Amino acid sequence: MSRTMDRLFRARPDVTDAIDRDALFARIVATPQDQEQPQLSRSGRRRLLIGCIALAALCLTAGTAFAVTGFNLFGWHTDTTIVKSPREWQRLYYDATRQLTLPPGEHWPDRTLPPNTVTSRTQPGGEAVAIARTAWECYWVDAIHHADAAAGRQASAALDDLLAHHVVVAPPGSPENVAPPAGTQPPFAIFASDGGIQYIRKMYRDAADGHPATLIQSCRANGPVGTR
Repeated sequence: MSRTMDRLFRARPDVTDAIDRDALFARIVATPQDQEQPQLSRSGRRRLLIGCIALAALCLTAGTAFAVTGFNLFGWHTDTTIVKSPREWQRLYYDATRQLTLPPGEHWPDRTLPPNTVTSRTQPGGEAVAIARTAWECYWVDAIHHADAAAGRQASAALDDLLAHHVVVAPPGSPENVAPPAGTQPPFAIFASDGGIQYIRKMYRDAADGHPATLIQSCRANGPVGTR
């Protein structure tokens, strides 16, 4: 038996254990494609393209749904209530003015809803907050011009209070008719998350540190005609 096996091994072609993997891969990829492989017809390619477009649209829709869901998780939501009566708008505006303060000697200006206009229920209070903020800014500027340090500190404290209790920042990507979480006490002004509130805070810090140039510009741009 051993002699027979020896003859078989001697007759076997030389085989090495090491395989040239790179050469083998090169031979495989160099093999011509099977010409009998079925090709997609024009209608088949069209159906495939439509399917890809539908899949992409589905992915976009799913992403939008996720974004809306994430938006609602923070408690912010779209405000579907509207105000179209000037009398109702004025009531909301005056309710806001009773919860805000103006500088000494200042009075709330009359405001109303223009004809054929609708707005959200938060807008009248937001306008009152904006009026109070501009009034205190100009009061601070006047205090600086008259070197009235006490009045300047009063204006700075009033503005800090407005930012802390009557300004809210909406999440990124919020719609225009956005409303803050339930329980947010009006009146409040809604700022977009575009850096505006950070700009205002820096403006107040700079003024408190003796650099009121930006505060003066804000008063000239937004204050009464006599301050411009």
